[in-house]
Amino acid sequence: MFVHNWMSAPAVVIPPVVPAGSALSFMEKRQVRRLPVVEDGRLLGIITRSDLLEALGKDKLKRRGEERSVDEIMTRKPVTVEQEETLERAAELMLQKKISGLPVVDGDRVVGIITESDIFRALCQILGVGEKGARVVMSVKDDEDLFATVKKRLQGLGMRSLATFHNAPLNRWDVVVRVRGRVANGRG
Repeated sequence: MFVHNWMSAPAVVIPPVVPAGSALSFMEKRQVRRLPVVEDGRLLGIITRSDLLEALGKDKLKRRGEERSVDEIMTRKPVTVEQEETLERAAELMLQKKISGLPVVDGDRVVGIITESDIFRALCQILGVGEKGARVVMSVKDDEDLFATVKKRLQGLGMRSLATFHNAPLNRWDVVVRVRGRVANGRG
């Protein structure tokens, strides 16, 4: 699974000269929480809803007559991911950097954005959420052949999805399988 399969594209972007209040209104209208800041297609930074709310609150307290632009508030040189990178790498970056979204780039050009919601959507598909059929949960000891054991335990049921997690402290694999009916003539 790759970032390009799950990212939102094209990305909703904003130029650096937009006033903070206008940027916040734009985000609310588009129902997004972060925007890559782009000029001539090149990524300059990223602005989040919370960045804007904080800046606007400070501006009101200072009673500034002139509202700051996105360029003054944005995070420069944001963490990015290439569109051909794996979904796992994008999730790992988000966890490591404690961020909820990444601009997806091709060189210095923004081609999309991937967020926690996109990762959750992918996880739901991997787990077969919404798929018809029974959800089977099992454990397989480390010293057993994982796939052979799962196949044997399913006894001819048609496998629709499979997710595994290595539970090292318990020396086993935890397995979640979505199954649907018997396999006809030994074929799935």
